[in-house]
Amino acid sequence: MSKNDVSLPSDRAFVIQLRGNSVESRVRHRGRVEHLASGRATHFPDEDKFWAFVDNVLTTECSEQSDPERQAGD
Repeated sequence: MSKNDVSLPSDRAFVIQLRGNSVESRVRHRGRVEHLASGRATHFPDEDKFWAFVDNVLTTECSEQSDPERQAGD
């Protein structure tokens, strides 16, 4: 791997499925998102809900991974 390549951790990977938009729709992106490592998924009606889900998953997953008591109980 060259120093220009970026390592992307698989525990931060998501699958995003986007629905087609009608011409009349003001919502640009809506669909479903799934976090691959945890399997958590949701449908999102707009970009704000998408980003809220991603932020929540990453915040929750990072805090669970860094919690020593939680790791000891696994």
